[in-house]
Amino acid sequence: MTFAPSPGGRPAGPGIDPGRTPAMTEPTPLEPDRPTFRDMMNRVVAAGACTECGSCVVVCPHRIIEINAGKPSKRPNAEGAADHCGVSTGVGCDACAAVCPRLWPREPHLRDATFDGERGYEGIFGVYRHVFVARANDAAAPAQAQDGGIVTALLAWARERETIDGAIVAAVGEDDAPCFPTPKLATTVEQIRASAGSWYTYCPNNLALARLAKARLARVAFVGVPCQVTGLRKMERIDPSLLLKPGKSVTVTARQRDCLRGPAERVAFSVGLFCSEVFRPELMTERVAGQLGIALEDVAKFNIKGEVLIQRKDGNVASIPLEEAARDYQRPECRHCADFSAELADISCGGIGTDRATVVVLRTARAVEIWRAFEASGRVQVWPIEQHKKAWNLLQMLSRKQRQRPPRAAGGDDAALAQYSPARAAERALQDLRDSGRAEPEVQACLDALYRGGADRPATPSALRGQPIPNDPGDPAPGEKRRLAPPPTPQQGGASPGADLIGLEADTQSGPAR
Repeated sequence: MTFAPSPGGRPAGPGIDPGRTPAMTEPTPLEPDRPTFRDMMNRVVAAGACTECGSCVVVCPHRIIEINAGKPSKRPNAEGAADHCGVSTGVGCDACAAVCPRLWPREPHLRDATFDGERGYEGIFGVYRHVFVARANDAAAPAQAQDGGIVTALLAWARERETIDGAIVAAVGEDDAPCFPTPKLATTVEQIRASAGSWYTYCPNNLALARLAKARLARVAFVGVPCQVTGLRKMERIDPSLLLKPGKSVTVTARQRDCLRGPAERVAFSVGLFCSEVFRPELMTERVAGQLGIALEDVAKFNIKGEVLIQRKDGNVASIPLEEAARDYQRPECRHCADFSAELADISCGGIGTDRATVVVLRTARAVEIWRAFEASGRVQVWPIEQHKKAWNLLQMLSRKQRQRPPRAAGGDDAALAQYSPARAAERALQDLRDSGRAEPEVQACLDALYRGGADRPATPSALRGQPIPNDPGDPAPGEKRRLAPPPTPQQGGASPGADLIGLEADTQSGPAR
């Protein structure tokens, strides 16, 4: 493979505001330095912002990092201070920091790299091609399924037709404490169906990515909350040129590359779950078991509908005010999250503003293709988002509220930061390698190891924005109240891609409660 840098440098690229072209007088967006292990340990872990997703552990090629009390830390036999990695400062790596959801690039800065040429519409809840409401047919969804049962039914159908050979899910197994799920590799339809339901305590699903190769799984579906989807997407999209360094052997470079990219290469598609927060374990042990007197083994599932609902296996339902649960039991790490709707997933789902139904957001062409085939199976009912204005409004309001939540220093949605460009990152790393005087045959050997002989060579992503949400009134004038965009019509992406637009009204008059 021949990889020649383009002449001259490139501007940092466009900012993150969807639907806008920066004026000539606006400052050039800033592109931060590539994050390092030290950055991750100080600016994320020590700062209390770590999501506990485990992505850093999954991609570490040198077994420097382990999970200790939920957080990444150096293994006891690793030399140096807690924020020092000898590989990072020596031959070079920092794959861990590259996939950290809390370091640049974050969700808004990854849109170009993730949705290159695939943006339909774009707004406060990210890029989307279709948004609608759906419910799995009773035969397709188990009783413990959450809201419309869509995620479970979709995964089970995909496994049956061998679109996937397994799924990464959170589930409470026989060896788990009641109400505390752990990451699972579900390889049968029965295991997928048994994983239905949400528990609202954190489960580091990304850790299961490390088991895919040994399990010989090559086409899994990944289900996770937004921070977990971001870690996965960074494994897929962050360019491996960050691993290039003068003096490093081709063998080490290739091994580091496989650790960085390998897990994501075994994922067929991702499903992101709407999430504003998850709760500390004490919600279960102190509030539910202690104060409410409900044995955790008697709990069938949890849900949030303006309050925390605890459904018991005998059919009785108890509740806790959501304001109280969020105030007293929210994980403090969740306050650093700006992504409510899993903006980087292929498919995003959540049960907001509906009764026994799910809001579905299809973001990529891959998602549209999968959904069309799923809907054609007859296992799902769909309704246009116009019929669920409450759900549409909540999607906008909750996404905006969360976008504004992180501390400013965390850089969650800083318009001054640039879009991430894999091609630009590769050009700079390659130029540094050539400037070091390394012989050209060695340079090409390193590039072949990184890009599989040219197949994975990065291209400059399209900077074209998706169309703004139709009829979005935009930012209000000073002192005025923000007005929400009305629900899009089916012709504007407000319906399932499998819907028959001609007969839509006749087919969708009877929908789930709003």
